[in-house]
Amino acid sequence: QMNYLGNYKINQELCEFNLNISNGYSNNYLKSCGIDNYESEFANPTELATLSLKYFLKKFPIPVGSIQTAQEISIKEKIFKNKELKCSITLSQSKEIKNSLFIKVRSEYSSDENIVGFSEGTLIIPKN
Repeated sequence: QMNYLGNYKINQELCEFNLNISNGYSNNYLKSCGIDNYESEFANPTELATLSLKYFLKKFPIPVGSIQTAQEISIKEKIFKNKELKCSITLSQSKEIKNSLFIKVRSEYSSDENIVGFSEGTLIIPKN
């Protein structure tokens, strides 16, 4: 099989796209988490991390048998719903352990050129 993201170097940008946590997306996200009657004008940090990972995986599908093991999120400023953000994703780590690749992808969220937060997801990808 292929070496997932093998053509990229550490800290190299993999992709960039715009994100918007709409009221509809937020309501569906909360329902999927079993949360009712929660109202906020701000995006939940996990909504942001989940949506950015979804967009990333559309561009870079992972092989069958891969898993996401961790998601770290750091928010520096309040992020309002229905506001467009820019998301830049870079490869922050790639190492082989036994028969798996451990990949970390870092998302940087910015609004009006100001960085408002980061997230980093860890993927374990089988090498067979």
